[in-house]
Amino acid sequence: MGNNHEDILWIEEILKGQTDRYALLVNKYKDMLFALTMGMLKNREEAEEVSQDIFVKIFNALPKFQHKAKFSTWMYRIAYNECISHLRKQKPHTLSVENISPSAFAEKEDNTDEADETERKYVLLKQAIEQLHETDRGLVHFFYFDNLPVNEIAQITGLSVSNIKTKLFRIRKKLHESLKLMMEKEMA
Repeated sequence: MGNNHEDILWIEEILKGQTDRYALLVNKYKDMLFALTMGMLKNREEAEEVSQDIFVKIFNALPKFQHKAKFSTWMYRIAYNECISHLRKQKPHTLSVENISPSAFAEKEDNTDEADETERKYVLLKQAIEQLHETDRGLVHFFYFDNLPVNEIAQITGLSVSNIKTKLFRIRKKLHESLKLMMEKEMA
């Protein structure tokens, strides 16, 4: 994720009054944070707004950072909790295919049957992930998209390592069943 030593130096400088150094942390982590918020909230405008709120919250919380975890892990935990809080405040919203980025499925030059099949499965997988509970979507994002180790996900979410492993197993099973049903409906 980056150099934690560099992050700590910047944090120390920020806490000593060089608040302009915070822009370095924001620039370093803005894409990662936006990917998380977008992955959990499924709405660009909300993700942008919540990301900004998260960076303000992180800035205000910097004096509380105790170096027990990497800065990125600590920041992820704040972001994850903010996304969960945001989702809980909202009315339940329906998840739809419109939330899938069209650029992810741009026409391929060699439009083979295999490429079409892969694209179709990807669309179905995105739909299945969108139907997961927000905390499960967060776990999927951390583990599969950010490639975070389970022990770091445990620090972020506050769940035990064994609980995360169990949840990931159940999520994979649930996604498998959802994909199977979706493919059967497509065939019918």
